[in-house]
Amino acid sequence: MGSLGWKILPVLFGLAALAMADEAIQPLETISHQAREFLVAQHRHRAEPPQINLTALDPRLRLTKCGTALEAFLPGGAKTVGNTSIGVRCPGPQPWTVYQRATVRVFDQVVVASRFLSRGTLLSAADLRSERRELSVLSGGYETVPDALIGKQLRQALNAGAVIPPQIVKTPPAIRQGETVILVIQQGRMEITSSGIALSDAGLGERLRVRNQTSKRVIEGTAVGNHRVEVGR
Repeated sequence: MGSLGWKILPVLFGLAALAMADEAIQPLETISHQAREFLVAQHRHRAEPPQINLTALDPRLRLTKCGTALEAFLPGGAKTVGNTSIGVRCPGPQPWTVYQRATVRVFDQVVVASRFLSRGTLLSAADLRSERRELSVLSGGYETVPDALIGKQLRQALNAGAVIPPQIVKTPPAIRQGETVILVIQQGRMEITSSGIALSDAGLGERLRVRNQTSKRVIEGTAVGNHRVEVGR
């Protein structure tokens, strides 16, 4: 072998060693792929797929090639929308875990006010419409189904186009202060009724005080619907 051949051999052996070393390293693109697939799966029920931007992993990262399938997970406190972090781990005999930053934008149809709505409005279908919004910026919450809001009462006024989060609506009282109610007392199989005046508002299942119209005594009971208040319940 000529002198040139002896010079080339070390180079060839070096390249072969590098190739073998690379085969023992986990490709970074497989980690990013697992993180992306995990995020897509979190929003698979939506009509519109999420917009995902993954921050590139450090190209100097060298991880032992995993002999089993990679596992992606959501770290404690992380979200599946907005600026977040996704964990990817190798559960194999030489385990490791990597965290990859991501920005996830998710759009969906959410319920908004169709016009100006004053405080105390009992919501009807005419008060609501759906609009496409980015969910990650709706920190106060939102509803996607109008039926979840119909019949509810607003705790505050809303401008047209405002998103209606669940916490600003309430179930209207089944019994209102000053209304005449039926007082019901169960005694075995017997039911004794009388009339009374509600001294406060109450929703179904809530306690309230009632003044008996006959005895003028104030007693406490539970609102059970149809302007009935069960005493002793």
